[in-house]
Parts: sequence; structure tokens; C-alpha cells
Amino acid sequence: MIQNWTNKVVEKNKLPINIGQILPFLVLLFSFFPYIKIVSFGSDIQPWSILMVTLYSMLLFYSGYRFQKVFIYLLIPMVCSILLFFVGDNQFSSIRSIAGYFTVVLTPLVFHRILNKYYDLTVNFLKFAVITYLIIGVIQIFFDMNFLSFLLPRVSTFGGRGAVSLSPEPTFYGIVCLFLMLLFLTLDIKNKSLFIYLLLFQIFFIAQSSMVILFLSIFGFYYTIFKFKVKTLLLLILVLCIVMVSLDSYHYDSRALHLLNIVITNPGSLMSDESINARMAAIYFSVMGFIDNFGLPNGFAAFANYQEIAMPEQDIFIHLRSPPDRIMSYYGGILFELGVIGLLVPISYSIILLKAYKKNFKNFLLFFFFLNTILFAAIPVTLPLVGFYIGALLYRSDNGANAQYE
Repeated sequence: MIQNWTNKVVEKNKLPINIGQILPFLVLLFSFFPYIKIVSFGSDIQPWSILMVTLYSMLLFYSGYRFQKVFIYLLIPMVCSILLFFVGDNQFSSIRSIAGYFTVVLTPLVFHRILNKYYDLTVNFLKFAVITYLIIGVIQIFFDMNFLSFLLPRVSTFGGRGAVSLSPEPTFYGIVCLFLMLLFLTLDIKNKSLFIYLLLFQIFFIAQSSMVILFLSIFGFYYTIFKFKVKTLLLLILVLCIVMVSLDSYHYDSRALHLLNIVITNPGSLMSDESINARMAAIYFSVMGFIDNFGLPNGFAAFANYQEIAMPEQDIFIHLRSPPDRIMSYYGGILFELGVIGLLVPISYSIILLKAYKKNFKNFLLFFFFLNTILFAAIPVTLPLVGFYIGALLYRSDNGANAQYE
């Protein structure tokens, strides 16, 4: 009996049945709900997802699992981050950064495996996540803004901003909804349109995240360029105008409406908004730090000091009272910390996108430009849903599934 169990463990591409059933569930649970805390670790995104993903990866490697060659390009930045750990000063910041690079390579690898072996479980969990975020968000908007806030490391919202659901801020809530929507667009799921509309409803009316609404506008812009359809464009513009005018006529207090009004009436003053200024500054200074250091790694915990030094040399971005210790840019943070080695991440993502949409070049261009644009924004490197999306693209390339936008 012991010998039979051992054979199952080492058999290629297979796991012990008991662990094989429990781990996928835990990976999905903590990755679809990455902000839920069990104990506080002093950060927004809790480490449970990457812990489960790392454990699952170890079991996969032990069982002889052969991963795709593109993961080698993502593995190099992870190894580089480990080496930088030994020359950094801020060990806590270094650990958080290394966790991010583990997430970049291991999460898509594991999710790709889970999709191949537990597709129905994954789809059901995806739908469950959409409904759960929606129900909690609606309760917060209409009844109690602090509903289930004890499950989160912190909650930051105020008048004019939306609900947070199971995330610390409306912006993070909107980002979660966006990547859930990308998963529906990538995978072959029955009734996917219904869930996409529910996610759009959450972004516009529950989370009310101006940044994610901007992301959707960017998607619409690229869609118009690469898949231009006059009727679709006119319908989207008409619906958007009706929604905005209706909300404004009822004096609906929304930060997104406030920023839209600034864009229409006085776009030059948009940079006076402290939040927008800080996010744009993070992108600018992280890329400039990459260039100024000639593509060499700056390491961890060096960004705040660099921004303080470089800030007086320009007059676009305002001086913040307390510069952020974390870089509010997915790609910007990777390039600043790892240098040219960090370029392997966007290159790998682009290769995976090309494989996923090799039969439809317009789709490739649409999602290539969209993903590589929004990943310069304030999306945490440790967010597992980014890796889930990359894993879904790999699954799509394996199975030739048709996305909604063909």
C-alpha cells in the first residue's frame, strides 16, 4: 500500500488525491479574495495566495510537472530579486518585493495547471467571486459602508467614492472586477456576458473607481482602433452619455463624475488632483530611475529617495508630504528595481498574448496594447489575479478557446 501511494506521488504530472483536491480550492479562495486577512501582516494584499501557490508549485515540480518554456523568462526576474535581497537595507520591503516576483512566475503556472485539471471548479469559483463581491458591495453602498470591514487590513473610502466590497479601497475593488472580467473574456464560459455586465455594473456604480473607468475608456479606445465598428462605438458613447447625464441631474456624488467634469471643462487642472498626481509621478519617476541608472537594478526600497532627489528637477508633479515607500506602478516598479532584467516580464506577457490570439491578430493587438498600458498603472505586483489572467491566456493557447471579442 505504501509503495502504491509513493508511485502516485512521483508519477509524472500527478499529485496525491487528497492534496490535489484541497490545494486548488485554497489557491482559488485566497487568490480571488486576496485582501481578506486571517492575521495582520501590515500590508494590503495578504500572503496566503502566494503561500498556497508556492506549496502547489513545489508539489508540481516534485511530481515531475513540465512547465512551458516561457516560464523560464519569468523565472529569471524572480532569481534576480532573491539576489538583490542580500544587498538591500529594508528587509521587510525586500521580502514584499520578492513575494511579488514569486507571484509573477508561480501564479500563472499554477493557475494554468488548475484550469487544465479542475476547469469546472475554477469556473464555478469565478462566478461565485463575482456574485460575492457584488452582494457585499451593494450592502455597503445602500446599508452599511463598514459591512465586513473586519475581514480587511484597512478600509479607505469617503464621500464621493464607492464601496470597497472585499478590498481596502474602491480602486482595488475596481481592479479586481476588471481582471475577473478579463478572465471571462479569455475563457470559454457559458453565459459569460451576464457576468461581464455584472462586473461592469460594479465598476461604474458600486466601486465607482475613476482609475478603472479610465482603464475601460482605454480599452474602448483600442477597440475602436483595432476592431472599429461604427454601431458599437456610437452605442457605447450614447449609453455612457445617458448614464453620466442621469447621474449628474440627480446630483449624484461621485469622484468619477467630478474628474470627468474636470476633463471636459478644464483638463489642464487634472494634475492638481493629489491622487492622480501621485500615481502619474510613480510611473514617471520609476521609468526615469530605470533610464538614469542605465538599465541597472536600483534594488528595493530605493524609490522614495530617488523621487525626493529628482522631484526638484521638474515642475509637473507636486511634492508629496510623505513619498510612498512602494512604487505605484506594476511595470514601473519592476523596471526600477530589476533594470533590464525586468523587461523579461512584459516581453513574456506579450509572447503569451501572441500565442493566445495567434488566430486573430486584431485581438492580439487589442489585448497587447491594453494589458501593457494598464500595467504601468498602480496595480500591485503581488496581485494574484494578474497571474490568473496570464494563466488563462496560456490555457486559451493550449485549447483554442474563443474569447467574446472575435
